[in-house]
Amino acid sequence: MQLAQLESLLKKIRQIQAIMVDVSTGRSLIQEKEDEYIVIYLDIAADIESLAKDGLPLSHRNSFHTLWDWYGYWSSKLPSYATRKKYVQELYAPLVNPIESALQEHRVNKTPVEDLSRDLAKRIETQSDVFLKGFRMRFDRLHPKIAQRCYIPFEAGEFDDAIFEAMNVVEEEVRVKISADPMETGGVLISKAMNHRAPILAFSKVTAEQEAVHSLYRGAIGSFKSAVGLRFMDNTDPVDTFECLALGSLLMRMLDRVT
Repeated sequence: MQLAQLESLLKKIRQIQAIMVDVSTGRSLIQEKEDEYIVIYLDIAADIESLAKDGLPLSHRNSFHTLWDWYGYWSSKLPSYATRKKYVQELYAPLVNPIESALQEHRVNKTPVEDLSRDLAKRIETQSDVFLKGFRMRFDRLHPKIAQRCYIPFEAGEFDDAIFEAMNVVEEEVRVKISADPMETGGVLISKAMNHRAPILAFSKVTAEQEAVHSLYRGAIGSFKSAVGLRFMDNTDPVDTFECLALGSLLMRMLDRVT
């Protein structure tokens, strides 16, 4: 790990935060900043990936790949300039805070770069941010389509929406794979795709196994895309919610492998 790498990353983070604040508070137009934002966003993602390969458990929590993605979130979820500024600050705090603290310790005590690396890793791992430790680092491991669609509602604490979106992603994937009509949904769609008598998506040549998978998908879609199913769990709990998203991720990976 190079000291210059961390200092460069902090500089880019401050730049992207400034852009996000400016466009969400009317200081700049999205059209004026979009290209610059995308370049910096990709640079930050690449820096984090590089540092992660060096053993630092960093995670890029910003899921807004474009300023229009950011606009879609702030315009519906963050009604005031103050809430938008606070959101942007907190979004990058789990990256900025440990890096700034470790760099300050390094400068004051003139510690070796090796000690800086160990100190930073420890600070990241012991952060009190429960979402970073408990969920956001794992979010990257979910199926990409689940992560993309569910991260923002999960981040906002809209757990019902996150669960619904996860199962919606699974349903959409099944529909695409069998070229079904857009109006075919729920149990009807799953049975058309997986019924053991004439499966379009054949998970197994063993009838009992195929029917078990059929039941698994019907149960997941039927339970977690309905208010009835959600009543069986505490959908105000991020742990329960994340477990449902993990189920959706598993179903998606099974679909990726099916013939």
